[in-house]
Amino acid sequence: MNELFAASCEQGVLRLRWAPDVHITYEIAVRAARALEGFSGGWVLPLLVDLNGVAGLTPEARAGMNSYRGFAAVALIGDGPMAKVVAAFSQRSLTPTAYFTNEREALEWLSGQGSRAAR
Repeated sequence: MNELFAASCEQGVLRLRWAPDVHITYEIAVRAARALEGFSGGWVLPLLVDLNGVAGLTPEARAGMNSYRGFAAVALIGDGPMAKVVAAFSQRSLTPTAYFTNEREALEWLSGQGSRAAR
């Protein structure tokens, strides 16, 4: 994990885990998206995002995340108040996005979205 996030790809699912107490700016969100692109191998894959511990999100970062179309679907997991705020704003996303408090349920939902994965 760098100081802000950890990115990986496991079994065809991109994963992003934010560092505790991170305040996500547009620039940080772009860095995370570029890191995830590096793991995708040119494929548009589903993404699992762990929001636990996120301290804040700028309006610019939120707008950028909602308009980005580089993922097949996005499952957000978290249980804190900021995770719920981020999830509420994600309903405006151009990419199918859902919020979960359980990783297993999030992965099941993403597997049902798999037909959207493309190169």
